[in-house]
Amino acid sequence: MKKMLVTAVAVTLLSAGIVFAEEKGHEHGKMMEGQQMPPEMMEMMKKQGGPKPDNRTELKIPAPMKVMQKGMMRQHMDTLSEITTALAANDLNKAAEVAKSKLGWNPEEEKRCSMVEKMTGEADFTAFGKAVHQKADELADAAKAGNRDKALTALAELVTNCNNCHKKFRH
Repeated sequence: MKKMLVTAVAVTLLSAGIVFAEEKGHEHGKMMEGQQMPPEMMEMMKKQGGPKPDNRTELKIPAPMKVMQKGMMRQHMDTLSEITTALAANDLNKAAEVAKSKLGWNPEEEKRCSMVEKMTGEADFTAFGKAVHQKADELADAAKAGNRDKALTALAELVTNCNNCHKKFRH
């Protein structure tokens, strides 16, 4: 059980880092004119086969909506941290309440996901969102039932669902 908890915490922290790096890369990724890349970074890129193109589908939404959506993603990361903390403390009731109230699938989430899908024409956007939020409901149900191992497994699957969406889409 301890190994599963450590894994869940690691997955959560790695996901937070990926989202942060992804966001910062898009905001600050371009070198300013005249600025050079540090030699260590050049060496690291060479070892990884050089720079790679970002082949994810760009969501064509207005800039203010992008800012709002990125804010919601950061809130989701905060929520994952709250859930992970509650599970680490074996506070299953809190983990269930946070998962259900802050990440669960509900008419508001469905409306938001559907709106993005309609605006962008990306037919599977809602399915990606629904997979994340329904996994939060599954996590809540497992925690409420007192099954910490099942809740941790659902947490790991929830993070995987988040990453699946981020692997396909970008701003």
